[in-house]
Amino acid sequence: MWQEPYWLWAAFACLLLIVEMLTGTFFFLAMAAAAAGTTVVAYFSQDYLSQWVAFAVLSVIALLVWKKIRPAHQPHHDAASGLNNRTRHLIGRQAILSEPISNGVGRINVDDSWWKVTGEDLPVGTHVQVIAVHDMVLTVEKVQK
Repeated sequence: MWQEPYWLWAAFACLLLIVEMLTGTFFFLAMAAAAAGTTVVAYFSQDYLSQWVAFAVLSVIALLVWKKIRPAHQPHHDAASGLNNRTRHLIGRQAILSEPISNGVGRINVDDSWWKVTGEDLPVGTHVQVIAVHDMVLTVEKVQK
């Protein structure tokens, strides 16, 4: 059974599909397609040079097609954009002080959550804007109207 080279190319294509399932990069899918195409070439030709040339040419074609059909411009994100970083999204938000900022520390309520804030001393009811986040403490400043 394994004396025919097309079986080896078919097994190689299956192996590349397994690697693709483990990695999810779509690169190995293109290589598996090239190996499957080479299986057809190997079925009709016993010449190993023609099989390797076919695999090389089909690989380049498959990769060019893969590059053409994938999204051209991936959106640019910073390192934390893929993380569940709730505090990063609070920067720029405005809120009303629920407790006064006394000795540089107070509290606000944002989205049904209480947050410890730091900043200049301000009375209750002052409109503030989050300008920075350090750990779980928000830095705020008074909103100028």
